[in-house]
Formats: sequence, structure tokens, C-alpha cells
Amino acid sequence: MASTFSRDASIAPQALQEALLGGAELALLDVREARAHVAGHLNLARLAPLSTLELEVRAMVPRLGTPVVLVDAGDPGGPASRAAALLGRLGYRDVRVLDGGTGAWQAAGLPLIDGYGTLVKAFGDRVRLHYATPALGGDALRKRQDAGLPVTVIDARPAGEYAFLTLPGASNHAGTELALRQWPAEPQAPPWAVNCFSRTRGIIAATTLRLLGHRDVHFVEDGVMQWALDGAPVVQNARPGIELPQAGDEELQRRADALIRRYDLPLLRPDAMRRLHDADDRTLYVFDLRPTARIDDSIAGVRAVPGGQLLMHFENLVGTRHARIVLLDDPHRLRAAVTAFWLLQLGQAEVYILDGELPAGWRAEGPLPDPTAAGVGPGLSPARLAALLRTDPERTRVIDVGPSADFERAHLPRARFLLPFTLDPLAALLRDADRIVFSSPDGRAARLAARDARERWPASEFDWLAGGTLAWQAAELPVEQAWEPAQLLTPFEDDWGSVMRVPAARRDRAWADYLAWERGLGERVVRDPAVRFRLW
Repeated sequence: MASTFSRDASIAPQALQEALLGGAELALLDVREARAHVAGHLNLARLAPLSTLELEVRAMVPRLGTPVVLVDAGDPGGPASRAAALLGRLGYRDVRVLDGGTGAWQAAGLPLIDGYGTLVKAFGDRVRLHYATPALGGDALRKRQDAGLPVTVIDARPAGEYAFLTLPGASNHAGTELALRQWPAEPQAPPWAVNCFSRTRGIIAATTLRLLGHRDVHFVEDGVMQWALDGAPVVQNARPGIELPQAGDEELQRRADALIRRYDLPLLRPDAMRRLHDADDRTLYVFDLRPTARIDDSIAGVRAVPGGQLLMHFENLVGTRHARIVLLDDPHRLRAAVTAFWLLQLGQAEVYILDGELPAGWRAEGPLPDPTAAGVGPGLSPARLAALLRTDPERTRVIDVGPSADFERAHLPRARFLLPFTLDPLAALLRDADRIVFSSPDGRAARLAARDARERWPASEFDWLAGGTLAWQAAELPVEQAWEPAQLLTPFEDDWGSVMRVPAARRDRAWADYLAWERGLGERVVRDPAVRFRLW
């Protein structure tokens, strides 16, 4: 289908809605910071805040010819115009801004939705209804346990989230890895109860097991949050005590083949994959789902998403609607089959299971260019910065430009925090400091900030911490977690309201409100005619 866009620098709300109802590729990016995004955004928009856009956009939208529409609130001087200029510098050729932003969109009678990760969470709710996935309330599960009746409890989240807080006695098998477990064949075997923090991953995991042939599996209604709200004991800093064995290769192959045949899931041979890559008018994402996949993207053009998290993090990973996706897996292909099964029903992309090995010499688009590479210098080593802070602490200022969640976990002593969508607060510091040094978790955002600050204030001295906070900690140098309000040069506007960051004093109210919101989310999202889940 041909694109509905003109070459104008803006697009009207109704024209954008027509495009969203069509089948052409489109990257719809909300470039506000997360706090503004969660207050109200277009259902199909991806969160791509200006503060991290230069670092993240080439992975989210890898094809430079993709039509891109940028969204902000529509206020004069908003981030969309700056983001458009940035994308132009990076080589994107078809960039527009939503005329009037979310305000004009809503005034045109078009829907907004509040919250974070709303598309996939709404999808989970529709899955629960469509497949009649049985739920087990916390009260019922505790009564069964108190009565001494056997039940296998499994937390389907990644290990870090499981460790944060989980149910007593729960083992941990994240996402599609749970589909690889053995389960008993006898009718009288103990049931399985699958939980997550709230609902979505528990629903998807339990439904997956049932479709693969598990006879007695339920999702734990409202997960860890409701369990804790009920006053039941939870486990912090959990370590799995029970490892459910993996089924044999023949059984894994049987499950995958049955799912592929039943739902006619698309397979793709390596030579056909090469042809998809060579089609320069379409975007191709390649994801490696294996637990051994390298997170550092060592194979150019292939992103590692182990642990069955591609569906849950789809909105953060796939910026282009109606693109093509190829899934890599072990020879049994079960992870890929399960993931393709759900992604095809999400209705956002063409999805294929690679049937064979990655084509020889595969490099896809080649290594993504480092936007921080030119004219910035190698940065300061942790040892050199530590020496500067010892000898002249009052004349050297450290500015942390990483995510606020990372700043809360660990930052350099006395570091100030700044979201780099603006550098304006630095002007006041330049009067008192000889040198400003930027830090961030891995140093990438810090290097960008140093480049931009040098361009704005060429007479001042700016540098960056090479390797970032991670290198600083690896050198066994001290970090802090506490901070004072005066250290915040910008608010934590990247905080999307994660219920895992809520202070203990506000937890119960926040968790109860969140669960009520999530229960009603699916019905609200599917009212948008551009949201087209394709449940089988």
C-alpha cells in the first residue's frame, strides 16, 4: 500500500489516523519525556524521548527511508521540532511532526491513552478473554497451600524482577523459557500457578502452556502486587530454589512443530531471509531469542532478546509498524514459534521463524554508526577524574546525564542530575566551575552531552567519564545512592511511574490504583480502530 504522506514537514491528525489504519510502514515516535507520555499518548505511539533519541533511534527505526511522525504536546518550542532536526542530521529522509500534537489529536475526537507499555498490556487482557485463561486468586492459592495440597508456583519474569519481590516458594522461568519445561502427563498431577508482578506476563505464560498441552495451569490473579496488598508474605532478594527440568529435544521439537502446523506460522529459509534484507523499501528486524544470545549485538543487525521478553518489550524494541521480523532460535524452534504466535496476533508486523542457520556472512545494515564518535576525545579515565575530584573538588562539577533510575541506584559522589533534553541549567554552573564532567551508566550519553555542551559554550571546559559509572565502580571507586533536591538540575521526567519505584509509604495506594487501571485497560485501548489485535 502506498504511503498517504505528502512531503510537508507536518501532518494533520486525520491524515495520521488514515495512515495508521493503512498497511504501510510508519514509525510513530512520541519524543516527550516519559512522565508526559504516560499522562496521555496515542495508542500506537512508541516512547522515544528526546533525551535519549540520538542513542536509541537507529535501533528502533533502522531504515533511514522509513516514514517517521514525531509527536509532542503541540506547544511552541516543544521537543518534536528539535527531534525532527536531529533525525535530519542522522540521515532520516521522511520526517514529519504531528500538527498541534496530542492536543490537536484529542480535539479532533481521536483517542489518547494513559500509562506505560499500554499496547502489550491491553493485548494481554484480550488474550485472557479470548482464550478463557483460568485465574487463581491469591486467597485460593494460599488456602491450597495451607491445606497441604501440592501446587507448583512459577514466576515468569526475568531474574532481576523476580529477585526484587516474589511469592514464597516460586521458581523462576522467564517468558518462553517456561514453555521449554517438562510438565507431568498424568491427570492427577499438581496444578501449576504462574505469576508475574501484576497480570500480563502471567496471562501470556499460562495461556502458552495450555496451548502447548499442559492440562492444569492458571495465572495468579494480579500477581505479586495483590498478594502483597492482601498482607501475605513476599520474598525479597529471591534466589530460585527449584529448577524445573527442561523437556528433551524431541519433545521441544514436537511442541514447536504442532504449534507451527496448527496456526500455519510462517517459516523462512536462509536464502529467503537474504532476499528480505535486500528489499530496501521494507524494514527488517532480526532478534535472537536464545539464552546464550549476546546482549552486545556482536552479530551486526541481530539484536539479542533472551528470556522470552520480545513480546513484553515490543514497544521499546520495534519502532516501525508493519515491518518484517525474523526470529532466531535453537534447532527445536519452540521459543521462536511461541513468540511468533503472539506477535502475529498483536498485529504490528510480519513475523517469520528462521528455518535454518543465519545466512553466511550476515551483517544486515552493518554496525550502527556511533553518534558520539566525532570530535569529542577519549574522555577521562576513572583514575584521572578521581584525582581531579580529590585535588580540586570545588572547581570540578560532575553531571550525571543517565536515566534517573540508574542515578538513584548509583552515582558519583556529589554528582548532579540532568536529563539532557536541555542543557540550560548548566549556564549557572559555568560561573563557579573550571571543568564540567559528564557521567552516565556506560558513558555513551555522557559523551554526547560533552559534545553538545562544547558546541554551545566553546570557551568552557567539558569532558566525560570514559566507561561511565560502570567503569568507575569497576575501579572500586565510591558511589552514592542518596541525593538532595538541590542536586537535580532537571526533575526525574523520565520516570514513567513504575510501581517498582514507589516509596514504601505510598506503595499500597499506588499498587491498588495500578491494578484497577490495568484491569480496565484492554477495553479502552481496543476502542481505537487503528488497534487491530488478530486473536485466533
